[in-house]
Amino acid sequence: SVRWGERCKAEFEKPIKQTKPEKRPLLFGIVQGGADPELRMECGRRLEEIGFDGYGFGGWPLDADGSFRADILKMAADAMPDHKIKYAMGLGKPEEIAECVKMGYGLFDCVIPTREARHQRLYVFADGMETPEGVRSGAKFYRFHYAMDEKNVRDPRPVDEHCNCELCKNHSRAYLHHLFRVNDPQAMHLATAHNLRFFGRLMQLLQDK
Repeated sequence: SVRWGERCKAEFEKPIKQTKPEKRPLLFGIVQGGADPELRMECGRRLEEIGFDGYGFGGWPLDADGSFRADILKMAADAMPDHKIKYAMGLGKPEEIAECVKMGYGLFDCVIPTREARHQRLYVFADGMETPEGVRSGAKFYRFHYAMDEKNVRDPRPVDEHCNCELCKNHSRAYLHHLFRVNDPQAMHLATAHNLRFFGRLMQLLQDK
């Protein structure tokens, strides 16, 4: 991984010399090492010597039972320099993001918002939990709205009255239910917009003091 990082950085720098600073892309080093803290620290140290714009978690964040391995994420975060962006690659469940932010991670990517939308599941904050304290509490701070539930057929309310996404500002639960029922592509567009807005709200709460 370190040798690959060296080669990557060298090749990255060649065309970058002709690029204006404001248009320069960022390059991240990926901290590997499995569940071995010494290997993680060694990898992080050597990647920092090479010098990257940020550092990402490398590896699989789940155990054999599919449970979140917070210890491995923490191990990798501790191996990254604190003055650089820490990137939790592939992490996307709301509770995982909240836990990783405590470790110092600030960048995430995952298919979960769009995948859940495709399966008619929309994220909604649980009552009283849309606060910085609520999302950091360790308690379950969200629930799912199931768009195809029959109780939504005539429901005139928005999916989330506190959300300002395109769906919640303009359409009802009943309308979204109808769109999914007739297989209108707009259903997935609106559901995805809602889920992405939920994650944006979550990240803002996690950054608030």
